[in-house]
Amino acid sequence: MRNMRMLVPIAFVLFIPRMVSAEVWTAHTTLEKEKSTSARCGEVAISYTLNLTDTTFTATSEYGKMFSIKVPADGVIKQTYKRPGSTGWWRFEMTGNVRSRELEIFVDNWHCYYKLTPDQ
Repeated sequence: MRNMRMLVPIAFVLFIPRMVSAEVWTAHTTLEKEKSTSARCGEVAISYTLNLTDTTFTATSEYGKMFSIKVPADGVIKQTYKRPGSTGWWRFEMTGNVRSRELEIFVDNWHCYYKLTPDQ
């Protein structure tokens, strides 16, 4: 019986799954006119679903899953990804802090900057 009392706490540690920390939010792009250098940059409102589960960050837009990466302890990311655009494949770079939700997207093709503004 004494051995059984010792096994029960060990079983909880080994077999009970740990709690998963997950945050999901949506955000839309807002043109940063002062940083963008091309007249081609427009007010394109693209909605993103952003998911931070433990240390994995996933960005998805109307074009599908953009990327999924591990996030360092400080929350700062810099991730390049591509998606189809009106004139072929477009190169993007998302930078900023995932944990504070302060993120920016740079469109390499036209040198446009967009802030990701969280939806309420």
